Amino acid sequence: MPKTTFDAPYLNMLDQVNHARHLAPLQARINHLRGIVQTLWPKGHPTKFVHVAGTNGKGSVSKFLEAGFGLFGHAGAVTGPHLFDYRERISINGKAVTKAELVSAWEDVVWPLLVDQTEEQQKKLGYPEINLLLALVIFDRRAVQWAALETGCGGRYDCRMALDVEACVLTNVGDDHRKTLGEEVWQRAIEKAGIARKGVPFLTTVAEGEALTAVEQTVKHQKGEMHLVGQTKLKAFDAELAAAVPNLMEDSLLHAKHQRENAALALATVTRLKPQVDRAKMVQRIATMGYGGRFHKMADDLYVDVAHNPNKIEALANEIQQRLGDKPIVLVLGLSGSRTGADVFKPLLPLSKGVVATSPTYKGVPASLLAASLQPHVAETVLTEDNPSHAVLRARDMAQQLGGVVVVTGSMYMIDQALNPDPYVRYMNTHYGWRFPEKGDSTPFAHLPASFAQL
Repeated sequence: MPKTTFDAPYLNMLDQVNHARHLAPLQARINHLRGIVQTLWPKGHPTKFVHVAGTNGKGSVSKFLEAGFGLFGHAGAVTGPHLFDYRERISINGKAVTKAELVSAWEDVVWPLLVDQTEEQQKKLGYPEINLLLALVIFDRRAVQWAALETGCGGRYDCRMALDVEACVLTNVGDDHRKTLGEEVWQRAIEKAGIARKGVPFLTTVAEGEALTAVEQTVKHQKGEMHLVGQTKLKAFDAELAAAVPNLMEDSLLHAKHQRENAALALATVTRLKPQVDRAKMVQRIATMGYGGRFHKMADDLYVDVAHNPNKIEALANEIQQRLGDKPIVLVLGLSGSRTGADVFKPLLPLSKGVVATSPTYKGVPASLLAASLQPHVAETVLTEDNPSHAVLRARDMAQQLGGVVVVTGSMYMIDQALNPDPYVRYMNTHYGWRFPEKGDSTPFAHLPASFAQL
């Protein structure tokens, strides 16, 4: 028998052959979008882009890149999903774009473009493509020079592949979207590393095992330039941080180890593209910036974090222990999709003095099922409350009696329903898809995997 060797390009080819009926339409959507971009900007879009993928941290890295490139002029980021308001998805110089900017870009350019498409073409312009087109129009109007683009799901078939970019960034390869990206870590690595482009720097902190092999082979096959940001550079960042910000603010994102790694990757990327960057100033900017939903303190007794997969939950557990110490914690947990609560939230449960299980209306795991999954892993009775906002109120009552705080985490849809300060936007978010009356086609992405919706 010949020796078995790992061959990422061949394995990707087999995947495409086996699933051509599903994957070819995804590639066709990218090609169609590329044609639209070329029509709207025949000389090329004036903004320089960095494409960011990964299981965790890609949103943070995108925002850190925005902060770094902001040292050279107008910089932006496209991230998602949003926590409370659609405007959060598109930012310039660290601030969400205005409602007026979005309305103007939509009514002047994107909506007419959609209407003029044939019915077959319209199927190739879903939520992700619309988000990107709106950002491109606004970036052009605001003369944004650099922008980071966060991948939705995976990478190879992400709509941002329709754009030319200056660099590609892969944060990590963890346990996410197995049904869409593959059960094996090497499958997910091939998918995420698929954002590599010919002649373009590809920076990553993926450092070992089959994931690294899959990434290296995929980048090489696509003729990208592989750059590993290893432990030496990650540790060096801690020293740079200590020198640039000797008194780190209590609520700084960079108290968390995983955020320091994200910041080090962003710093390496900006340095690669703009060697003249003042690294100390970039570190200072990152250390003082906020990012909604990343262990965000909404009140003295209330924290929110958008962790929704096992890797993110483990990072959140570490951050809670570091930031809150022995303070009693009451958890409000909600989950969407077909996952098991214990599999996702297990690292958090030993830290809690109380748990309230709830459920978002969109693809939500029923509160009773979530509670049943969690109960064997906690000493106290897991309370159930179907209404997310009521669940937070119950948890805050419990925390007040204990002298502790509430941490709300899990499904972003649940967090939105529980805490969105704008009742009108919350209503629109909660009733997403109401114009699609047939249950089998309740979203405009019914022909795509569920994880591609609302990215």
